[in-house]
Amino acid sequence: MTAHADTARSTKRQHIIETAERLFAEHGYDATSTARIAHEAGVPSGLVFYHFATKLDLLLAIVNERPTPSAVLRSASRGRSVRGRLRAVVSAMAGELEHNRAARIIVFREAQACPEIATRAAELFAEAAATVADVLSGADDLADPARVRTAAELVVSRVFLDIVVLGQTESAAKRHAAMIDLVADMLTSPGPRTARNSA
Repeated sequence: MTAHADTARSTKRQHIIETAERLFAEHGYDATSTARIAHEAGVPSGLVFYHFATKLDLLLAIVNERPTPSAVLRSASRGRSVRGRLRAVVSAMAGELEHNRAARIIVFREAQACPEIATRAAELFAEAAATVADVLSGADDLADPARVRTAAELVVSRVFLDIVVLGQTESAAKRHAAMIDLVADMLTSPGPRTARNSA
């Protein structure tokens, strides 16, 4: 097989994924047939099954073949302060969720009925929270490392809720700024236990 043929196959496979993603986001997984996906992608139905053994495999490809949260968030982890790092990761996360909104809508909707998607959603959340916690742990002014994991989960949950569930990208910026200030204040001040222990 030539490099040209490999590229053509890869391009058609990607086009099928993109078409399925759009249709699943618009109409839902159950309401979208593989025949419709093939028709809208302009490919024979057999080509869908050449690349994906089942419709579920196609759904999983949409969810799995995206940049991982760690790749997106680590690239944004510049800055020395907790506040600076929070601003960077929230901006990167919101941008990535908005850019890949259809895939995130599919995950949110289909996790209710599909155990494989629910498992993948939990993995993605855990990875995002762990990466944010790791990024925050490297800040110079971190005073309360015991709360970092909880703070990271709060940040990831809030951004996901605003961008994917509520679809409030523009109005979310103000809430995110307030959340960043609150979390930064919490993490840069000694916690109650830390203050008591040092007294």
